[in-house]
Amino acid sequence: MILNNSRGTTSRGRTSATRPVPAIRTVFVLLLCPVPALGVPENSKPVRIGVLAKRGAERCLEKWGPTADYLTGEIPGCSFVIRPLDHDEVYSAARQREVDFILANPSYYVGLERLYGAGRIVTLESLYLGKPCKTYAGVIFCKSDRQDIRGLSDLQGKTFAAVDERSLGGWQMAWRELKQHGIDPYRDFSDLRFAGTHDAVVHAVGDGKVDAGTVRADTLERMALEGKIRLEDFRVIGARGDEESCVPFPHSTGIYPEWPLAKLRSTSDALAQKVAVALMRMSPESLAAEAARCAGWVIPQNYQPVHECLEELRIGPYEDYGKVTLGVVVRRYWSWLVGVMVLLVLAGALSVYVTRLNRRLRRTLSRFRQELAERKRAEEALQKSEQLRAEAEKMTAIGRLAAGVAHEINNPLTGVLTFAHLLREKENMDQQDKQDLDLVINETTRAAEIVRGLLDFAREGPAAKEPLDLNDVIRQTIRLLGNQNAFQQIMVVEDLAENLPKVDGDMNQLQQVLLNLSLNACEAMPDGGTLLISTSAEDAKVLVKVTDTGCGISSEQLDQIFEPFFSTKPVGKGTGLGLSVSYGIVQQHGGALEVESEEGNGTTFTVVLPTV
Repeated sequence: MILNNSRGTTSRGRTSATRPVPAIRTVFVLLLCPVPALGVPENSKPVRIGVLAKRGAERCLEKWGPTADYLTGEIPGCSFVIRPLDHDEVYSAARQREVDFILANPSYYVGLERLYGAGRIVTLESLYLGKPCKTYAGVIFCKSDRQDIRGLSDLQGKTFAAVDERSLGGWQMAWRELKQHGIDPYRDFSDLRFAGTHDAVVHAVGDGKVDAGTVRADTLERMALEGKIRLEDFRVIGARGDEESCVPFPHSTGIYPEWPLAKLRSTSDALAQKVAVALMRMSPESLAAEAARCAGWVIPQNYQPVHECLEELRIGPYEDYGKVTLGVVVRRYWSWLVGVMVLLVLAGALSVYVTRLNRRLRRTLSRFRQELAERKRAEEALQKSEQLRAEAEKMTAIGRLAAGVAHEINNPLTGVLTFAHLLREKENMDQQDKQDLDLVINETTRAAEIVRGLLDFAREGPAAKEPLDLNDVIRQTIRLLGNQNAFQQIMVVEDLAENLPKVDGDMNQLQQVLLNLSLNACEAMPDGGTLLISTSAEDAKVLVKVTDTGCGISSEQLDQIFEPFFSTKPVGKGTGLGLSVSYGIVQQHGGALEVESEEGNGTTFTVVLPTV
């Protein structure tokens, strides 16, 4: 650590002042070799708290050393030490992880938060004349005998001292106040110097080295209590009367939240939580609070006023706020730009070499891919052709058998049904006979329906195909469904894709398929439910999905539902031919009929048809 450090500016002949900091070699030796606290293992690594030493390292240790002892006693297994930091060391200590926590002014905290991910855990509650306060301010002052300085405007052309360009209470608050009064301190002061500590600024003004200066608002009063100055030798410039403020001292700037204690990103959350709890439990009467002249600690405050101050001054994390120019980018990132250009040149040369090297490989791979794709297509076509041939032969045989049976049965059924109706119309028939005939008529009619289903299933005639918009077919089908009593408790939902490609199909046959699927869905929801009919297009195909919220189909039955005469309905409630007929119609259209179902969670039938 460099104790006697001079800091100057390069603008318009600014001078610098040496920071008067007492020698504290003995203190540093003790700091580097801390004595373990009682009850703490000697081999435990100390927890380091970096503190901005605004009044010098020796005063910092006197003020905050008892707080480290307090935390050591409150948190078993941890030993805390104070690391005084001057303004040049705050960011470097965080960057190099030389500390675990940092206590500094809010301006530093905003930068630490942005650059190194620091997070505030508690806020200091200062004690002003016995009154706790979570805020503080800055004061601009001169010697009391300076009759030529009465207001802030009188400071133009004068010499001025501040603590450090990164000090919030010792410079940035006053800078913002001066700016709001039309004074640019870097242009309008004849000399602007930074003394390094608050005490040094006060002594510089008191010794007549500068005309005026700025420090934290309570600095003059504290130095007077310590016997270092006489308060009546100084006068506050531009004193404000903020009635809502708890700062009892004369001040020249706005009010800002007190210093926060922040954890670094590398510090564990568990340790930070213990530290926060211990500090908020600190009593105002404790030795640590008395040494720090504070009332204790409170939950983290809102530091938005600090953000607004730094943004207005365009410093800290807001230094380049709103400024994005080519010159700034080149000056700041010239090394990166040069590196990128070199990498681009190397990448270009390598790309040419690799392109030439891989060109032959791509041609070879392309030939292999073509051959592989052709072989795969041939195998798939052969497999599909064999499956279709077998399925077609099976369905043709079943269809011929069904057609023969249907024709043989249809004629006698027609005769029985006709004579049953004639007998039913006779007037001298008693009630019991009529009921018996009604039973004959119903059963004969059901048999006729089975025959018609067989004929539909066995129909071998070509479909009358034409370009169709399946959305139109679905809308007409839904209108037909509205006339069915079974659909009175069903909510039918349409989800039809716009600009749907047309398919080549038979209007009546496709409508029959949709009616069969919709009626099956209705019968699966005897207590009501939702029927969703949707359309979509993908890969030169149109998909129609019919989804219900019914009882679903078991996995054992799914493999049989397209077989003729297979039905999950009770005896007498269906022929078992509807899905077989629908399956055949879709196949005649060059498509596929698929099904997905989970028992208890509904069923979805998908009709897949090729586009025109």
